[in-house]
This record gives sequence, structure tokens and C-alpha cells, in this order.
Amino acid sequence: MDRLLDFFKTHNISLSQLMIVGIILLVSIAIDVLIRLVFRHYEKTIHHSKTIKMLFYLSFNKPLRLVTIVLGLYFIAMHVSMWFKLTIFFDHIVTPACKLGLAFALFMLMNIFSSRVKKHLIVKETRTDGGYNNFAKVEQMHKLAQALTIIIMIFVIAAILGLKVGQGVAYLGGGLAITAFIFKDTISNVFGGLVIYLDSPYAVGDWIYTIDGKIQGTVEKISWRLTHIRAFDKRLILTPNNLLITQAVVNASRMSNRRILQYIGLRYDDFDKFEVIQKDIYTYLGAHPDIDHNCLTLVNVINGKTDMGSMTESFFGSSSINFQVYTFTKVTNWLKFQAIQDKIMMQIGRIIYSHGAEIAFTTTTLDIPKEVQIKTSKLPV
Repeated sequence: MDRLLDFFKTHNISLSQLMIVGIILLVSIAIDVLIRLVFRHYEKTIHHSKTIKMLFYLSFNKPLRLVTIVLGLYFIAMHVSMWFKLTIFFDHIVTPACKLGLAFALFMLMNIFSSRVKKHLIVKETRTDGGYNNFAKVEQMHKLAQALTIIIMIFVIAAILGLKVGQGVAYLGGGLAITAFIFKDTISNVFGGLVIYLDSPYAVGDWIYTIDGKIQGTVEKISWRLTHIRAFDKRLILTPNNLLITQAVVNASRMSNRRILQYIGLRYDDFDKFEVIQKDIYTYLGAHPDIDHNCLTLVNVINGKTDMGSMTESFFGSSSINFQVYTFTKVTNWLKFQAIQDKIMMQIGRIIYSHGAEIAFTTTTLDIPKEVQIKTSKLPV
């Protein structure tokens, strides 16, 4: 304690000067706590009625707290530099650092606001009817906002540090040319990421697969170089963007409807009942609320092959008379589609059995000509 007092006396630091620094520190902490409490209360108040304007206001929480800390440290450093006569250090180090801190607070505000808007739009535009959720435009807006923030940040930092922006751009162009030549594969993947963001052939959450079937799964993340695809066996496939823009990719999530295609076989004993069963199934599907009646619905005989080895036999099959149910549901959500399809197929089974008919299974009938007589004789005891 004595050494500390001696240190203050040596540098002519009075108690009032120490109190001013302490007051600045306490005021900075108090303002930080006050900002935190005000924004927490404000966010709870508007929890169920958020708008873009309110999201902008909420985005000031962390940036304002950062500004408070930066300004508090700036004024403390200003007093301390006066004690030790470090004016040059203050002008060349502390002042630019303070400007960088304020600039970072601005960039933080822009980034937080764009992230909040992205989350808000995704929640707002999420469909509840089982249809496709297309968030590609939202992703594009978010990435564009991030790119603009980075560009602005580079120029602002260059101005604060006193760099010549024109010369920097020229050097940057030359450096990029050399980098592009050396890392052409990486650059092509980055360019592929840019194409994906602009064309939006798929977005996060989409089920995609390449036409050759080697890559298939759900998109989890699209970065500038890689697309993260989660396969259905839960493996993560890190796919270069260049690979996905140079071959055909099927976006299964963007289907307008899901198709029900089922093959059903009746016993030959129920041949005379087929037409009435066909009519009743048509009527059932035509009145079903989950079937899209703007799409084609068929309950017809199969245009298959007559050879017994084919996967789909013709109407007159080896052990059944075959027909197909071909229709489309309104929903595209896979789980909801499966539930609808289950109920439809169970009801079709009930329609078949209500007419006394049965669904066929593979059977073999042995015909014995009447002319063939089987002679039996009583065996001796």
C-alpha cells in the first residue's frame, strides 16, 4: 500500500484524479447494466409482435454496450495518459483503437440486424400445410448483407488506419490474380458458391441428389466453398460447390405435389367385380380433401409386360388381375404424405373387401384333366 502511495506521489497523481477515473469506470458499468435490463424488458414486451422496425431496435443491445465500454476505456486512457505524459501514445494508439472499436460496433449492429431479419422471415414464411418452404431468397439477402458489411468494414478500417484506398485496391487486384492462378480449384468452388447463392437451385433444408445418385441427402449448410449435405444414414457429405454446379442436381423438396403410385392385384375369381371397384375408388379419391384434383388421377389397368419375370405384370398377371392407383397429394411434407397415403390405401382395401373381393397373393393351381384316372387299391393288411 505504501509503495502504491509513493507511486502516486512520484507522478503527482491526486486523489481527485483517481476518483474521476473510478467514477468513469462505475458509470460505464452502470450504463452497461442499464442497457442490458432495458433491452431485456423491451424484448419480453414485444415477444409476440415483432416487426422489422422492432428487430432493428433490438439489434442495438450489444453494439450500445460495446460503445459504452469503448468510450469508458477511452476517457480512462485519456486521463491516465495525462498523468504519465503519454500524449503521442494516446494519439497514435488509443485514439485509432477507439475508432476501430466504434466501427466494430457499427458492423456488429449490421450483422445482428441481418441475422435477426433472416430468422424472423424464416419463422414468418414457414408453411404449416406440409408444402415446400423456399428460404433461398432469405439466404441470399443474408449473404448479401454479410458481403456488404465486410466491404464497408474493409474501407472504414483502411480510412481509420490512414491507408490509401486506391493503392490498396490495385495491390488487392494483383494479389487476387496471383491467388486465382495458384488456387484455381478453390476459386472455382468459391465461384460455384456465388452461383448457388444467385441462382438458388437449392437452399438449407432441401432434399437434393445428383442425377447419378452418388450424392443424396438434406442440405445443412451452404458456405462459399462447400455444401454440407446430411445423408439419410446421418453421414455428413462435404461437397465442393463446383461439383454441384457442373452436373444435374435434382431438388426433390421443390416438388409441387407428391405422387401416390400403388399396384394392386385382385383374384381372378373377382374379375366381374373389377369395374365397380374401380368406379368406387375413383369416387373416393375424387372426394378426398388431401388429393389435388388439379392433377391427374388414374385407377386403370397396368400397361405392363406379359412375361412372368417382369417387375410389373400386365392386367392379366400370372396369379392376379392387376391395376394401379395413380394420384397426387396436396402436401409435399414426407411424414404427412406417408400418413395420408396409409389412410388412402387402407380405405381402398376396405372398398375391395366391401364388394366381396379379395386382394390376390401369389398362388399356383394344378389342373388335372378329367381323362386322367387315379386308380387306388386297398393295400393288404
